[in-house]
Amino acid sequence: MNTGSALKTAFLVVVSCAFFAAANACAKGVQLLEGGPALHPVQIAFSRFLFGFLTLLPFVFGRGRSVFRTRIPVKHGIRVAFGAAGVAASFAAVGMMPLADALAIAWTSPIFAMGFAILVLKEKLVPLRWLGAAVGLAGVVVMTRPGAGVLQPGALIALLSAVLVGAEVVTIRILAQTDRPLTILAINNLAGLIISGLAALPFLQIPTSEQMPYLVGVGSIMVCGQLLFLKAAAVGEANFIAPFYYSTLLYAALFGLLFFGEVPGLHLLTGGGMIVASGLAIALVRPRSP
Repeated sequence: MNTGSALKTAFLVVVSCAFFAAANACAKGVQLLEGGPALHPVQIAFSRFLFGFLTLLPFVFGRGRSVFRTRIPVKHGIRVAFGAAGVAASFAAVGMMPLADALAIAWTSPIFAMGFAILVLKEKLVPLRWLGAAVGLAGVVVMTRPGAGVLQPGALIALLSAVLVGAEVVTIRILAQTDRPLTILAINNLAGLIISGLAALPFLQIPTSEQMPYLVGVGSIMVCGQLLFLKAAAVGEANFIAPFYYSTLLYAALFGLLFFGEVPGLHLLTGGGMIVASGLAIALVRPRSP
């Protein structure tokens, strides 16, 4: 991967993370609205896949049933399993320990993605990239300020979530080498719709007209981010892509300030600076030629 491709890949990942953070902001916004039913997180997850798939539907109709054809269905199933299990573990961890502590552990996923890329994809070990990733991880810890809660049992579940998400990132890289982005998105969102729909049945409530735009946004915005991420995965190595995923936290801090009045403190600014420095370092480090 040359310098131009590396910069393009980094740009696509960073922009995709803005969409991911915006989708999460929609999920938070719908839970903060007053006057409507309190929607269960599982129903919000179902809305994410429902409206994500509906966003893709015009493109699916344009391609026809061929969009679901793949020579690697087992690998798609593995990706869906990693993703669904990772989300479930993340929800469980948040329910068992403080959110900041759970996030600090869960956001180690890029480190696991880099390790899996070396083991599974046989990508080159670049020590300076690992150093940059470690700086980014330290920035995440500074931003989320984990406390004594990391010592409780929920920490193991949060760590499991990080491992599963790291494995999903590598699986996406594998899928992107064979299938078109639309095929990957369509299969993932349809499978997620079925799984989350069954899980949400006991919790379903009719959302209000004020809640609906947020629920639509969760799905449609997330799919846009996924599309950009898949384009990046088709070009860049997984151990190059993974650390840039940290930038989602920067966008989360920005959206928190703009839409929820959450003023960033010194820990957010310091940690954010470390994450930016990490991303720049990883983008500029090139593997040595054999």
